[in-house]
Amino acid sequence: MLKLISISDFINEPKTGLLLDARSEGEFERGHIPGAISFPILNNEERKLVGTCYKQKGHKEAVLLGYELVGTKFKTYVEYAYANWEGQEINIHCWRGGLRSQIMSNLLSSAGFNVKLIKGGYKAYRQVVLDFLAKDFEFFVLGGLTGSGKTYVLDELENRGAQVLNIEKLANHKGSAFGSLGQHPQPSQEHFENLSFEILREFNFENPVWVEDESRLIGALQVPTQIYQGIRNSFVYFLGYSFEDRLEHILKEYGCFDKNLLIERTKQIKKRMGDLINRMAIEALENGDLRTWAEIVLIHYDKQYRYGFGLRKPGQSKDILLKSEELILELLSVKREA
Repeated sequence: MLKLISISDFINEPKTGLLLDARSEGEFERGHIPGAISFPILNNEERKLVGTCYKQKGHKEAVLLGYELVGTKFKTYVEYAYANWEGQEINIHCWRGGLRSQIMSNLLSSAGFNVKLIKGGYKAYRQVVLDFLAKDFEFFVLGGLTGSGKTYVLDELENRGAQVLNIEKLANHKGSAFGSLGQHPQPSQEHFENLSFEILREFNFENPVWVEDESRLIGALQVPTQIYQGIRNSFVYFLGYSFEDRLEHILKEYGCFDKNLLIERTKQIKKRMGDLINRMAIEALENGDLRTWAEIVLIHYDKQYRYGFGLRKPGQSKDILLKSEELILELLSVKREA
């Protein structure tokens, strides 16, 4: 059975079954609906051939070439679907609900699957994402100097039922020159936006939505404009940990990495840090003095954070001097003002 559904119905209705993305693997890698499975009807090279044919010979010849390329693979597609998804409902889309998803939908439907074809495809989904991310956001912002354990606090809040947008987790990056260490590769900018949308759309903004005080850039990614503006304009709960506490946290977090890797990343902040201070930090690493290196780097990032924090409006923050369980309970008790 084959049924057409709108992108709004797909997004808003309870999710059932699988989501197959019939676009090429290259398109999928640039960005996809989170949770989708790549099931390309044309691979990267085949899609390129069809595109070239369309430009040189027109629509009709490109369609015929497409059928020629995919026709021999119909049996393989159905065999794979039977082996992996038999009995499951299947949602399918391509770029804009065109021939690729129509062919795949008809094929699997004729093979006995219950199939929903998403009208407008990924293009329609992206428009929903962009429209949503263009809204104004008001957050409850968790601030603090480097090494304050903000990510740990966000995780604890989320584990206890709070609404949390963990930007660093979505971006696979901790936000500094050392932020990619131990992380998976970053998603594309497009997919980062998709991931942010999928988290935010589930939240009730009448209740607190917690986020870390991030800069505009996080690794190679940009925090979406309205999310960033929301962070900058919202009230900050500032974690007031001592320099020594934060130093121990940094040593624990980065002390496991090879010193040559730390030297390489330290060199990347030479321009902002200054030649002399940067050289001192690198020499500390070369001599195996991780603590001195961490102290120098921490002082550098403290200056940067204080500068950015100083640009906020007066009275836009509150210092939280509690630790551990008392800290979490204090933050969980915060309510949005009527």
